[in-house]
Amino acid sequence: MLEREVAVKLIVWDFDGTLADSRALIVAGMEHALGTLGLSNLPGIREEWLKYVGLPVEEGLKRTFEPLNLDPDQVLKAYRSFDWPGHEHLLVPFPGMDALVKELHGLGMPMAIASSKRGLPLKRQVEAFGWTACFDPFVTPDEVTHGKPHPESLRLCLKAHGLEPSQAVMVGDTPFDLEMANRAGVPGIAVGHGFYDREALEVFRPVAYAPDVPALREILLALMEVK
Repeated sequence: MLEREVAVKLIVWDFDGTLADSRALIVAGMEHALGTLGLSNLPGIREEWLKYVGLPVEEGLKRTFEPLNLDPDQVLKAYRSFDWPGHEHLLVPFPGMDALVKELHGLGMPMAIASSKRGLPLKRQVEAFGWTACFDPFVTPDEVTHGKPHPESLRLCLKAHGLEPSQAVMVGDTPFDLEMANRAGVPGIAVGHGFYDREALEVFRPVAYAPDVPALREILLALMEVK
């Protein structure tokens, strides 16, 4: 656990894989794209694609398909042709997360989201969960020049609240979240219910690891209470 002399003043969250279990929705979009392009039988392609969840989608597709001499722009076009709003019922908060978000908000804890998801779907999905008032700002690829793991997204969250890096924490489920936190000088908290295992996350030296939401709640409440 991180030792702190003052209580944390801002929690910055990743969205997919951290706040929301989006695996089923992302996989459905992947299957649509692969099927559209006749690539469903390409060996190992799903596993390779999932390795880059957490990056802006364009970068993830570039890393997945360029080594195979396939055009990532064509994959992106097919991926975006999926009926995302029509399948958002597949996206749900992780068990206990709705209560935690509302508890923290009720305690007056400022929170922000730094996501690789575009702003329109992110805000629509957050609104569907009833969380819009709980987060400010929402920083997405629409607001930055450099996506994760560049620290720009996190720095914008800090700037919006007038805080120094040591006064915040970043909660995420991917190495890209934790690398961003390291590069911004913000302590990172890794969660184990998302897309990556503990070993992959601990490479980036998070100050705490939460295997599930109850453990995450204990960590965050403790950091809020430090005097």
